[in-house]
Amino acid sequence: MWGQKKGTAEMLDAVRALGWLNAIDHRPRMNGEARRLIKTGVEFSPQDSRIRLVLERLRSLAHSSGDPLEKVEILLWCAAIGRWRGWCPQAARDATEAVLCCDSDDHRRAVALWIQGIVQWEMHQNHDAYRNCRGAKELFRKRQVLFQHFPEEDAWYRNQIRQMEVDLAAQPEEIWTWLNCFEPSSLKPPTRQVVDCVQDKMREQAYQSVYALMQDLQEANRLCEGIYERAEIYLEFGLAIYQLGNIHYAIELLRKAVQYFYPGVGSYHKQVVARSMLGALEWMQASSLKQAAQDWKRSVEEFEYLRQWADRDNLPKKEEWYAQHSEILRTALLERRKEDPGPVEPDDEFPEESGPLPPPPGPNPQNPNLYQDLLAMCRGDQEMAERLIEFERTKAPTADRNELIQRAIESWIRDNR
Repeated sequence: MWGQKKGTAEMLDAVRALGWLNAIDHRPRMNGEARRLIKTGVEFSPQDSRIRLVLERLRSLAHSSGDPLEKVEILLWCAAIGRWRGWCPQAARDATEAVLCCDSDDHRRAVALWIQGIVQWEMHQNHDAYRNCRGAKELFRKRQVLFQHFPEEDAWYRNQIRQMEVDLAAQPEEIWTWLNCFEPSSLKPPTRQVVDCVQDKMREQAYQSVYALMQDLQEANRLCEGIYERAEIYLEFGLAIYQLGNIHYAIELLRKAVQYFYPGVGSYHKQVVARSMLGALEWMQASSLKQAAQDWKRSVEEFEYLRQWADRDNLPKKEEWYAQHSEILRTALLERRKEDPGPVEPDDEFPEESGPLPPPPGPNPQNPNLYQDLLAMCRGDQEMAERLIEFERTKAPTADRNELIQRAIESWIRDNR
C-alpha cells in the first residue's frame, strides 16, 4: 500500500499489524467515510500537505463515533499513516488513545499496543516500545490459550506470535533478554550497581550525551574483576549507547563484548547472544549489512551447536530453547535478506531449505594442545586435571578421552567465570 519507512523499527510493520485487527471476529468497524478517507490518504505522497487534513477529519470521525472499537480502528490507522508521514509524536498519541479505548477487547488491545510500540521505537523510546510490544505478544499468548480447542483461531495466534518473535529478534532489547537464560550475570555487586544506575537513567531518558555515559563505562571497567564481567559491561553499555542513538560506537562495544566472551573452546551461550545483538545493530547501518548477515548466520549455526550439546547432555528444556531461538534468528535473517539482498558471495549463502548443520565442534584427535589447555587451567596440577577428567567420565562413561577433556574444560569455564 505504501513504502515501509526505514529506521530503527523497520522490521516492525504497523500496516501489517492493522491486518490483525479484525482477523478473529471478521467484523471491521469503520464506516464508509473513514474508509474513503484512508484510501485517499495513503494515495498521497508522504510529503503531501493534504494528509494532515485527512488525519484531522479521521480523528474527528473517531471522537464522534458511538462505537469504541470503531474509534480504535480509526485511531490506529491515523497512527500508522502518521508514522509513515513522519509525525511520530502525534502518531504515538493516536496509538495511546486507541490502547485506552479497548480495555474490554484484549485482541484489539494487543494490536494497539504493538502499533504503539512500533511508533515509540521510531521515536527512540526504546524501553516503552519494547515493553508494549512484548505486552502485545503476551496478550496474544493468553488469547491462544482461550482458543486452544478452535484449530483455525489457535493456528492464527500461533503464526502471529511466531511473526512477533521474529520481528522482535531484530531489536537489541529483545536479544538482551537472552543473555542470562542459563547462567547468572557475571557482574559483581559494585559493577552491577553502576549498570543498574545506567539502566534507570536510560529508562528515564536522563542522559544528556554519550560523554556522560562514557564516564559511567570507565567507572564500571575500573571496578570489574574478570574477563566475562568486562564482556558483560561492554554489552550493557553497547545497548545503552545504541539507545542514545550512537549506533557506530555501540557496534564497537558489542564487538568487544563478543571478543571478551570468548571461552577458548567451542561455542559459549553468552558470546553467541552478544554476536546476535551485534548483528542486530549492524543491520541498522548500510555499511555493515554484509557483516550483519555473517554474524547472524554464525549465531544461527552456533545456537544449533549448543542445541546439539544440550541434547548430548540430556537437557530437554535447554535443547528446546536453542532450537526455537535458532529458528527465530534464522527466519529473521532470511527476511532481512529479502529486504536488503545485496551481493551474495558463494560461501555466504543461506538457502531456505538448507541441509543439517555439521556436528558440534569436538576435540581434534590430532591436537596435542587440548590436554595442555586443561592443564594450564589447573595451574599445571596434573593430578587435578586427571580428577576433572575422571569426574566427567562418571557422567559420560562411553565418551573417549578427548571428549572427556573437552567436557572438563567446558565445566571449568562455567564454574570459574
